[in-house]
Amino acid sequence: MSELTLYYKYLAIISIVVWLITPIRQYKTRYFWFFLTLGLADPVSIIAARNFHIMITQLYVILSILFFFSVIEYKKITIYKVSFYIAIVGVGCFSFFHVWEYGAFFYTAVLFLVLVVIVKQSFQFVIEKGSINIFHMLLIFYQALNVFKSLSMLLNFSTGVWFYFISNVVQILIGIFFALYREDDPRFLIEVMRVNKFENG
Repeated sequence: MSELTLYYKYLAIISIVVWLITPIRQYKTRYFWFFLTLGLADPVSIIAARNFHIMITQLYVILSILFFFSVIEYKKITIYKVSFYIAIVGVGCFSFFHVWEYGAFFYTAVLFLVLVVIVKQSFQFVIEKGSINIFHMLLIFYQALNVFKSLSMLLNFSTGVWFYFISNVVQILIGIFFALYREDDPRFLIEVMRVNKFENG
């Protein structure tokens, strides 16, 4: 168990370094704020937990809300969307103060919402551009791992630890990809249908 703990510490350090580099590469892209929040999540949580004696689970309740607001689009804001966003913040505040009972459930639920938003944006891209973006596919896979990782820890802790460890290794490899390539790289587009383009004249 001590050997596993040692491996996990090394893995955590590598993960922090990779995800801190990623937002630099993704600067001025659509998912910059998502990657920035992701990169700062672990170091900020560790520092805050040690210096302010706040539970890391509580911090991740706050971070999950930031994850959500970093991926949504603000072009078409309706009263229904605003009400939904306020509800998420309200439930998040409640979960923060009742973290033992609801924190993990709230965190997992918001991670799933983030996944839904990213999948929707990916489909919109395919419809508008007629191409699948490998960048989007990896981002969906990464977020899906986050959801399953959180569920595995929530529902079955014994197997969840190993799944958490393996998922972190895979996510670090995905993070290296994000640290090297951007969403707008045309090399990762796979055309699946032709989009009609109307030209005047």
